[in-house]
This record gives sequence, C-alpha cells and structure tokens, in this order.
Amino acid sequence: MAGLDATLTDQVRQLAGVVARDQFLELFDLKMAYQGGRLLVSVTLDKKQGSVGLEECTAVSRDLEKRLDEMDLIQVPYLLEVSSPGLDRPLRGLEDCQRFAGRLAQFAFQEAVEGQMTFRGRLGEVREGKVELFPEGGKPPLWVPFSNVKRANLVVEIRS
Repeated sequence: MAGLDATLTDQVRQLAGVVARDQFLELFDLKMAYQGGRLLVSVTLDKKQGSVGLEECTAVSRDLEKRLDEMDLIQVPYLLEVSSPGLDRPLRGLEDCQRFAGRLAQFAFQEAVEGQMTFRGRLGEVREGKVELFPEGGKPPLWVPFSNVKRANLVVEIRS
C-alpha cells in the first residue's frame, strides 16, 4: 500500500476540526495510518471544561463519516475511530499544565532535572515558560522549563 498523502491528512484534519467545533469541541489529535488492509482514521476530541462523553464522540463520528463520504475524500476502505484523550491524557504544553494544576502528572525530560530523567508530582503554577512541580514525598517544588519536557501526561488517581 502506498504511503499517506500529506494533503489528504490535512484535508481530513481540517474537516474534523470543523465537525468538532460544530459540537462545541476541539480537535485534540488526528492520526491516519494503514492497518489491516484499510486506512485507520483516529480522531481524538477535547473540550475546555469537563471531559468528552460517549454521546459527543458518537455525534462527531456520525457527522464526520457522513461528510467524508459526501466529499469522497478517502478513496480506500477506511475505519473511523473517535475518542477522548483519556484520563492519562498527554500534556502538550504550558496551557495544559495550567489547566490541570493540582493534578498528578508524570514527566520525562530531555535532560536530567535534579539528577532524574523522569519525575512524578503535582502540577503547580505556570510562569515564564516553566511549570512548577510538587514532588511526591513532600520534597520542595521544582520549576522546570517546558522546553526540557520530552513527554508528559496526567496520572490516573484512584480514590477510595
């Protein structure tokens, strides 16, 4: 199978963004890849307040599939998946860190911070390109430049 056309990916991304906005949501991510002889179109939705529900994913899926078929954008068999970022969602930037202040997060760094390449702690304030992290165990907070973050995500906390 041939590789994906960047123009097709951009067109599908743009259309998915419009459909998401129509439902008062935002497009968090879109991935397209061949899998099992057909194209997998994976759409991830988000919203500023609260979490994305099943009904919202279903509505976007129906509308997006209808529009994709009407526009005849995808010329091969495809499977459309629509979901939310999940409880362990990635933190893509300082805005996400600020939005989820107080939540537990896991970070992987490009260069060691306090001798560590990974770190788990509570998100604090965001200032001047840095995020404040409160380590588990009561250690003093750290200010980490987000430019040094290789990967970050929320940690699922189970409360009893």
